[in-house]
Amino acid sequence: MRLLILNLILFSCAHTTLSSQTINDTILNKIKEKARETHSDAVIIIKGETMVYEDYFGKEEKPIYIASAGKSLVSLAIGKLIDNKQLDSLDQPIYTLFPEWKQGQKREVTIRMLLNHTSGLQNNPNPMIELEPAPDFQINNVIKLALTAELSSIPGDKFNYNNKAVALLGGIVEKASGKRFDHFFIEEFYKPMDIANYNWIQDKEGNPTTHGAFVIKPSDFIKFGQLILNEGLYNGKRLISESWIEESFKQGQEFDVRFGLLWWRLPEYEQRIIDEDIWDSWKKANVNKDFLKQIKPLKHKLYNNKYDYFKDLKDLFGDRWNSVLNKQLPHSVMSSKRIYGKRIVAYYADGYRGNYLVIIPEKNIVAIRCADPDGFDAQTDSFTDFVSLISELSN
Repeated sequence: MRLLILNLILFSCAHTTLSSQTINDTILNKIKEKARETHSDAVIIIKGETMVYEDYFGKEEKPIYIASAGKSLVSLAIGKLIDNKQLDSLDQPIYTLFPEWKQGQKREVTIRMLLNHTSGLQNNPNPMIELEPAPDFQINNVIKLALTAELSSIPGDKFNYNNKAVALLGGIVEKASGKRFDHFFIEEFYKPMDIANYNWIQDKEGNPTTHGAFVIKPSDFIKFGQLILNEGLYNGKRLISESWIEESFKQGQEFDVRFGLLWWRLPEYEQRIIDEDIWDSWKKANVNKDFLKQIKPLKHKLYNNKYDYFKDLKDLFGDRWNSVLNKQLPHSVMSSKRIYGKRIVAYYADGYRGNYLVIIPEKNIVAIRCADPDGFDAQTDSFTDFVSLISELSN
């Protein structure tokens, strides 16, 4: 009984603290301004039970393709399979579901490795190259494409953001549940969450391309943030276990503190520096000497946040500085060394064009920003500081 009373007191104190937190109007106005400047199609911010801001910028709300932000919803599907005991564990080898992988180093790959980007599966970081070549989707079956891919590194040996591994998770869901991914997700999440207006990106055989499959209304997308804030409950019904939410928000591997199990994590700070190690790696990669000469003024300069670093890059190379770095620096080298704070202040889903779902448990805040592909400019419209601004929104 004493423990129960103590828990109630702690809960009451936490509730009072959250209730006393106020919205920073300066930050909120900055979010509104940048949302308009970056041609956003939707921004919604909810604190507790209060709608702080909702704007569709003069357009009718419609389902939007959220790109890689949907990967975090795929994580929920895997968690549901674990809850249902349709999977043994995260460390279950893939070959137990796809016996053709019971050979060589592929037999070592586990479900956890697909979720934390350490599977070693061959993959191009740009899905347009292999998984969704323009102008029309040409892949017959993304799951078979992932299954037949070679390994480019030893499983568990390093972190490498991997679209092909997440595409394979759609096959894991179907093998374990007996239902195609979209049918499973609709039954387990969309129906109990009253989500009825949606679509899917699919391959030619009808498989949702789980590396980027979800077309969903912003007002429905944010429901998943509320589901997580409520520790897996939606309208009083448990849809996912609290233990899975905790597991998927932990650092998922030893290499990158920012990544859980298909959820991104925002540390309290991120410093940047081009130090001697970075500089030497560029030289060993035979980076263009004129580029090195141009960027040398930034060498050894410590930036207290990545945006100051980006500003200096913009001053050097113009608005399309990111394209310059992508052209001059091989994928195998980093553009700067990153130094992170230990405390995590937000968890978020992140998709191309700046499609975000942000969850800040300590401040009881969820937020989304969505951008439609039509008229999108990657250099100006990605709203890259949306997550950090949301983290600063409440005192």
